[in-house]
Amino acid sequence: MTAPTTAAGRLFMKPMAVGSRTLPPLGVVVLAAIGAVLLLIVATWRWGTPTDEHAYWLAANRLWAGQPLYDPAATPVTPYAYWYPPVLAQVLVPFALLLPATWFSVAWTLLMLVCLWWLAGRDVVLALAFVAFPPVAVEFMFRNVHLVLAVLLVLGVDRGRGWLFSVGAAIKLAPGLGIPWLAARGRWRDAGVAVLVGVGILAVSVVLSPQAWADWLGIAMSRGPADVASFLPVPFLLRAGVGLVVVLLAARLRSPWAEMGLVIGVTVALPTLWTTALSVLVAVVPMYRRHTAVQSARPVAVDA
Repeated sequence: MTAPTTAAGRLFMKPMAVGSRTLPPLGVVVLAAIGAVLLLIVATWRWGTPTDEHAYWLAANRLWAGQPLYDPAATPVTPYAYWYPPVLAQVLVPFALLLPATWFSVAWTLLMLVCLWWLAGRDVVLALAFVAFPPVAVEFMFRNVHLVLAVLLVLGVDRGRGWLFSVGAAIKLAPGLGIPWLAARGRWRDAGVAVLVGVGILAVSVVLSPQAWADWLGIAMSRGPADVASFLPVPFLLRAGVGLVVVLLAARLRSPWAEMGLVIGVTVALPTLWTTALSVLVAVVPMYRRHTAVQSARPVAVDA
């Protein structure tokens, strides 16, 4: 290990000892201070104005009112346009009916903060350090679903929880790549359960809103496989193929690299790959920390 790598490891991994107290690593504290400032700026500058979460509230209300869920004339820059499969709007109907738009935005923001706190291992300092990663700060500007997806990925890699990949796929398609990842890891039971759950979600959703699904498929077909909704000039279909290759290759690696590779593959394959989408990458941190915690808990063999 080189000297710069060792120094970086100490800066971000080694706790500080101040007297009898143990504080987080210095690097994490510095990032947390930066993240706190960014979050304060975002909160005061943007949270008073509805953003992506308002599109979810509007979509859920349209669905309940029997109005078209999708606007066929919408473009990627149309304000509050809803592009997701109908499932998300269906799930949010009760909340949209119960909460006025302003309170729905507040509740959604709190959900994002809870997701960030959970991803940080319930550590507020580390959660603030995550905000220093620019895509996370931007995610809090636009209040999208990517931190929810990150939580689903972290939980989905656990045995018996692979079905959560299907839940994520019902929101933004790409988490469905977790299913071939499970199969490539030899976790056939988890993959099978995930497929069944996905089919069940789809069936119930289509029964509830058949026209919404027909409209969504129509929009998806009209945009076509060459659609580029990304900061990279790469069509979605090509990115999805690359993401699949990445998760299949990652599945052949040992932990935590296999799980971290899954996160990268899913991120690449997201239908819309704007800066906010990169906030999904914070899922690699709890995966890596979980692995190091397991390794540290293992007893060290002592020669007789």
